[in-house]
Amino acid sequence: MMYDSLIINGTIVCAEGMFDADIAIKDGKICAVGMELADHAKNTIDASGKLIFPGAVDAHFHIGEYDADFEDMRTSTMAAAAGGVTTGIDMPLNLYSPSVLTKEALQLKDRQLNEESYIDYVMWGGLTPFSIRNLKEMHDAGAVSFKCFMSGGGNDFAAPTVGEIRHAMQIIASFDGLAGFHCEDFSIIDYERKKVRTLKLDGRQAFLNSRPLAAELIATQTIIELSKETGCRVHICHVSDPKVAKLIEQAQVDGVDITAETCPHYLTFCKEDYLEKGCEYGCAPPMKSADSREGLWEYIKKGVLSCIASDHSPGLPENRSDVGRATYETGFGISGVQTMFQVTYDQGVNKRNLDPCLIAAALCTNPAKRWGLYGRKGDIKPGFDADLVILDPEKAWEIDQNHLYYKVKLTAFHGLSGKGAVCSTLIRGQEVYRNGEILIDHGYGKRVL
Repeated sequence: MMYDSLIINGTIVCAEGMFDADIAIKDGKICAVGMELADHAKNTIDASGKLIFPGAVDAHFHIGEYDADFEDMRTSTMAAAAGGVTTGIDMPLNLYSPSVLTKEALQLKDRQLNEESYIDYVMWGGLTPFSIRNLKEMHDAGAVSFKCFMSGGGNDFAAPTVGEIRHAMQIIASFDGLAGFHCEDFSIIDYERKKVRTLKLDGRQAFLNSRPLAAELIATQTIIELSKETGCRVHICHVSDPKVAKLIEQAQVDGVDITAETCPHYLTFCKEDYLEKGCEYGCAPPMKSADSREGLWEYIKKGVLSCIASDHSPGLPENRSDVGRATYETGFGISGVQTMFQVTYDQGVNKRNLDPCLIAAALCTNPAKRWGLYGRKGDIKPGFDADLVILDPEKAWEIDQNHLYYKVKLTAFHGLSGKGAVCSTLIRGQEVYRNGEILIDHGYGKRVL
């Protein structure tokens, strides 16, 4: 057989183990994995000294707004490809185009992504008081899961009441769908937010106080109880503290069909970074203590936090700074999709001596399985899409936000240094990124489901 591509001399890193093997690719698929494969290939990539991971599946990716000032679908997915993310699960909350709350809005965004995206994608639908009536038709149109902001998402993305969430979960369970939750209790967050603004409680500590851990714990426990009652499969987004992970662990022991993610910023930074360095470290839920950060890594090792996702959420510099303005007037959210793979690898493998297979599981295999992509995405096996990341474990790096592909050059990861850099990214057998250069044009990415 004449292969389209052959990757030789690399070490494969999968959730199940590490081993030396070559990878043969034909028609966008992995067709063979083994030693001493026939070398009849149109293209050969020598991965000597490199690690080969499956492409990352980013389960929490705000891919971009159509023609937005601070990010768009091209820049965010170009950044993703450069960072080893080959499939993005697009969040439904939009600022300048309709949020995905109807079948028509989903189809509109799908057309936009199909024209603009550099990477493959699937799509979340939104769960709001308005969209409950539309859940089944969005599911039938291709929404792979439904996102709910329990603390209020702004614009047209209002927080449902607990009663509305319960009703929605009954509907989602009827078609075996997946509901995902931003778990911060609305009543607590709304009260504290109003108090801060009314009393003009300025300062970064006031922001942290306005989003207490209790709000995250209460909301998570609520979803656990509703999942027990309705049988709805649930996913908890961006867990910020091990106390929340402990609730999820007990629910998993009790047989609840629940998974959870955390994000590279929670695994790398802590609240002191926000307090001392600036609002570009602001996120919701906010970062907690250094001890909490280390506790999250323990729950990754246990598999309770089975996914690591970027929650890529960019913003303009003037909206991420409290210099000359009240802290409570600033926005929050962190750009991190391009740096997620290298940062997670360095923080886990180099800084904490974790097995690289754990990184492959959390970034690639587990999200593919939870979102129904496994068998095509998330592993290095014959029959899977040839979505691959070649990483040099010895290559040192220092993140310079000015050299990232984001439209707005602002990220909390600016200045962070480490070792283990993405050298090459392949999507469906096509090398889309190599050593600082994007090799394809926008529109290469396709919807997977």
